[in-house]
Amino acid sequence: MLKSMDKYMAAAALSAKNYLAYTSEVIFRSGFLVVILFVFVNLWTVTYSRSGAGVIAGFDLRQMLRYLVFTESIVISRPRVHQKVEEDIRTGAVSYTLARPYNYLLFQLSVSFGERMVRFMCTLLVGYAVMTIMIGPYIPGLSALPFLAVTVALAMLADLIGMIAVGLLAFWVEDVSPFFLVYSRLQMLLGGMIIPITLFPSFLRRLSEWLPFRFMVYAPARLFVDFDLNRAWGVAVGQILVCLLLFLIGMSVYRMGVKRLDVNGG
Repeated sequence: MLKSMDKYMAAAALSAKNYLAYTSEVIFRSGFLVVILFVFVNLWTVTYSRSGAGVIAGFDLRQMLRYLVFTESIVISRPRVHQKVEEDIRTGAVSYTLARPYNYLLFQLSVSFGERMVRFMCTLLVGYAVMTIMIGPYIPGLSALPFLAVTVALAMLADLIGMIAVGLLAFWVEDVSPFFLVYSRLQMLLGGMIIPITLFPSFLRRLSEWLPFRFMVYAPARLFVDFDLNRAWGVAVGQILVCLLLFLIGMSVYRMGVKRLDVNGG
């Protein structure tokens, strides 16, 4: 089993190495994050000042700003894997992969994961530097780092599988961008990217707890600013279940699409 995964790990490592060559894109994304953080710092500083509360929805001001650094780094680091999958299907390139000795979904997941890890580390380092200058340094406990690394990796995997599943809809529709727009907006709003889900009205918070998006954004970011071992185990288990569920959905969509391709294309 481990030997069969070597090719996917090699694909992820090669993708990460290749992306490091595009320094201009890394700089652009980092600069974009600085602008976003500048807006958030001013917005939340005024919010806490006007409210007169030291803690809002379980976060003090410093925790809220660090939370936003983490969520923005997760979301901004997302590659456009759904577009790559859509292009493969539209051009027919996906048909050439059927005879190759790898799983198409796992291959796309590996390549996009390698690229995303590099993007995430770059954006997080820039965001951390900005926050350190503005509100002071923050160092999570050493015991928390392995759990944070695992939960971030699982969050990214779950998101990438969801994006690939959206791209696979190109078997039936010409343009998947409307579906991705819905997916990304649900993740931004109900996943807790802009504000923590603890600030949601009760009905909206219950809805977000039933959806997978909180495991992609809110859960690892909350652990980053307020680590708790019991919560970390619960988050990791939830993320694994979400990854498995989304992978099964993605494989089902892929197999149905391939059957349709066989019927239409011979």
